Parts: sequence; structure tokens; C-alpha cells
Amino acid sequence: KLALAIGDSWGGLFDCAWFHFSGRIPESATGLPVVLILDVNGEMLVVDSLGNPLRGLTNGSSVYDYSLGTPGKRILPVTSRAEAGQIIDVWADAGCNDLFGNLQNNGTVKEAFIAVCNEEVRGLYYDYEVLLDFLKVLPPNSPRYHQVLTALNDATWRLAHGCTNVEAQAARARLAPVLARRGGDPMLNISAIGHAHMDLGWLWPIRETKRKGARTFATALENMERYPNYIFGASQPQLFQWMKEDYPELYERIKQKISEGRIEPQGAMWVEADTNLSGAEALVRQVLLGKRFFQKEFGAEINYLWLPDVFGYSAALPQILKKSGVDYFMTQKMSWNQVNIFPHHSFYWQGIDGSAVLAHMLPEETYNSPAGPRAVMKIEDNYKDKGVSEHALMLFGIGDGGGGPGEEHLERLERIQNLAGLSPVRQETAACFFEQWAKDAERSDGTARSFGTRGFPAWVGELYLERHSGTLTTEAKNKWYNRRMEQALRELEWTAIFAGGEYPSARLEAIWREVLLYQFHDILPGSSIKRVYDESLARYREMFEEVEELTCRAEDRLA
Repeated sequence: KLALAIGDSWGGLFDCAWFHFSGRIPESATGLPVVLILDVNGEMLVVDSLGNPLRGLTNGSSVYDYSLGTPGKRILPVTSRAEAGQIIDVWADAGCNDLFGNLQNNGTVKEAFIAVCNEEVRGLYYDYEVLLDFLKVLPPNSPRYHQVLTALNDATWRLAHGCTNVEAQAARARLAPVLARRGGDPMLNISAIGHAHMDLGWLWPIRETKRKGARTFATALENMERYPNYIFGASQPQLFQWMKEDYPELYERIKQKISEGRIEPQGAMWVEADTNLSGAEALVRQVLLGKRFFQKEFGAEINYLWLPDVFGYSAALPQILKKSGVDYFMTQKMSWNQVNIFPHHSFYWQGIDGSAVLAHMLPEETYNSPAGPRAVMKIEDNYKDKGVSEHALMLFGIGDGGGGPGEEHLERLERIQNLAGLSPVRQETAACFFEQWAKDAERSDGTARSFGTRGFPAWVGELYLERHSGTLTTEAKNKWYNRRMEQALRELEWTAIFAGGEYPSARLEAIWREVLLYQFHDILPGSSIKRVYDESLARYREMFEEVEELTCRAEDRLA
């Protein structure tokens, strides 16, 4: 047990620690909303008195694309109306890591303060932020530009002598009519869903991914209490399985929100898997086990494949998807091409045997949208197929342990959802988006357009990514074991069937699930840190020995 002060160090990369923050609310905060500002230069999961997750907190030192927003969820609400002398007693499980494994200055207590939150000033901040962002995308000679600019200037003059509650109210009153102008251009409709892309093993060990998942889901659940329109989506049944095993109380709350339509399970694979190096049988199992989990746990039938960040897509996928009841496909990765710019955002993707699925590549070309006016305008400007489609998808939030969408994303969306001068933005599930968007690929009389002739354009064959080509050869031992496991599992299944007797179905599914986990698009390709491979290779050896033993037993029965 260590007593720490601001500036003290507590650990190095991937160390873990429990923090206990205690104090008393001062008399000066009586009757006011009080928060804690906490930053230990790591990621924290705040828990209740029983150890159940309440909220995730992240640090502000991550290396990040600041055009997408500022990372760091450091504010923990304590009470909306404080009492003098009220005791603060907060426990948090911390990991010494950040968004991308490039942690600056190791574990250090940077902030631990009691603060008063002035709700009027907070609201004013987001009013200003949204309107200033709006100015950057409006034509400088347009009436709307000058209306917004004049309102901002007038509001600023009202803050000339300070920013007390009264002055903030006056400034907001001046901005309110500009923000109240509704009626976005309905020629393009944007569906927005909260997102936290989660790499199951990359610049951190798999162990830490489980904790990142708990922090992310806890934050999503807490934000849903404050923002009634908020819908959050999460892919990868493996992540849900970890929540079920390690955080059962949190998992029950996740299930409840899924039943309410507030959390959307997105699929349809067990993990967001590599499709270049995984075998065909493994790709089929990814979809089989992924869809089966969501059906069994949540009663959800998933008919779309969610692979925003995979390093290229095999031409075999459309055939596998269509035979698995999957009609739609989503990515954004093809926007990373270095030489040949991918020509479509909404298109038919045809596979080897002629099977085709409808594919959508995010026009914003990111799954970390800041959800502000510039994001909406980028979708409008960038959308290559807006001549044939009136719908586009936006994924907002900060993934990989950034905790997903924060207050800032949801405050922006409340202000821009139907703001005059922008396309309308509606928070809804990806399933709702696909259903509406697919109608754009039909004739006005509801019959399907002839493939490749009208409506959505067509792309035939592999979706080749012009980056990350080194991942086809690096970490060769990991790739070798993946292929050996695929072959060994096939031999075991055939032998066990012919041998008769008790079929090892439970063990086979458990082993397949772990093999599918290691086919995640950073693990199998070889773009993760050394620790991920040290740990996965150890498990590969153990699993291979177990499969060999089960095969030998089956062969003995045959003999």
C-alpha cells in the first residue's frame, strides 16, 4: 500500500494497480455539481462497493490524431448537489497503458482533484465548439456563414467581463437561435452509431483487452443514462464472452441494454479476423460461431459483416457470406490505399463464384469520427456514390481503450442532428442503416436493379489493400501454427466421426474459438507486440498437443 501525491510514479508499461481516492467536499461547493478530475497516466475502471464496473477513465497523453478530437476521459461525476463535508471514496482498477501502447512517462499521478462543474459554462463550451467547427465548412460568402459568425461575435462580447453563470447564460441565449435553425438537407441521410473499435491483441497483451472492454462497456452504459438517444454498437462475440466470464454483473447490464435496443451486437464473425491467411474452413467457422453466439445469447440474427480495419479482403468472402445468411459488408480500410484510390463507397461486391453482397465503405474513412460539423461535411464531400445512394454510415467515438464515445461526441450530436446547413444525422443501429441503404440499390418499383448496370456500381474479386503487405510474411512461426492447427482440427473431426463413440464437441468448439481468436487481424498477420506472440505460441503448443491426443484416442477406437 502506497500513499501517492501529484507527480508520483506508480508503475511501468502494462503494470496494474488498485487506486483508492478519498477526500471531503469543501464548504464552498455546497449545493453545486461536483466531479473528480482523475488522470494517473493510464486507464482506470471505477467500481462500486461490490467491485462492479461503473465507468472507464483514460489518460490525456495518448498519441492521437487530434483532428478527430482530444483523447482522455478524466472526469468522474460525484453528485449533482454537493453537501459540505461529504466524503468521497472511490476505488479504481488501473492499467499502465494507453490507446496505442506508446505510453509517455509511465504511470504517473497527473491529476486528482475535486472540482465544481458549471453546467451553463459546459453547455456554452459545446455551443462554441460546434459553431466554430461549422464555420470552417460553410462557404465564407454564404448567409449561413455570416449568421453564425455574427452570433459568435455577439456572444463573445457578452463574455467581455468574465464567464460567470449569468454571463454564460447571456452568451448561450445569443447562440441559441442559430443552433435552433433546423432542417438539414435530406438528400443525404447519415446514420450515426457509437463505436469503439477494439483490437483484441495489438500493442498490448490479450489480458489487457479484456480490461479495455470492461472500461468501454461501463462508459457506454453510464452515458446512456445521460443521453437518451445514444446507441452503442460492439462487434466480436469473443469480447462479449470475456465480459460474461470476467464481469458477470456488467454483462447482465449489457444484455439488458441489448434487449432495449440501446446496445447493438455487430457481426458476424467471432473476431474481426484476417481474411488473407485464415483458411476457408476457419472463415466459415468465424461466421458460424459468431452468429451462433449472438443468436443464443441475445436472440439476435446478424445479417452483415463488420470488418472496418482488416488488411484486405479475400474474394472468397462474398460466397461464404451469402451461404451464411449475411447480405451486407462494411469496412473503411480500403481508404488506406497508397496508389490506386478505391473508387466506391457503396457497391456490389462479387466473389469467385458470382455471389454478391452489398458493401459500404465509410465515406468519412474513419471509425473514430468526432461527430461534428466537419465530420458531416466530409461525408457529404467525400461520398463517391451519393448519386445513387441517399444514405451513409458514421461511426463515432475513440476505440482501442479510448473508451468509445465520450460526452463531447454526444453533446455535438445533440446540436447537429438536424442543423440547417448540414445533412441530417440520426442516431440509430447499423441494422437500421443497412435496411434503408439497401433500398437505394433497388428500382423505385422495389425490384432489384440488374447487377452492375444501374444503381450501385460493381466490384469483382479481391479487395486488395495497398498497405501492410509485410504482414503476409512476418511472425512466420505464428502463421505456421495457425495452419497446423487448422489441419489438425480437420483430422480430429474426421477421425472422431468415423471412430464413433463420444464425440468431443465441447472441446472442439473451445479449441476452435481460441484458434479463431488468434486469427484476429493484428495477431495472425504479425503486427502485434512480442508479448502477444510469446503467449499465443505457448497456447498453440498446448492446443496442438491436446488435439493430437484426442486424435490418437479416436484412432485407437478405429483400430
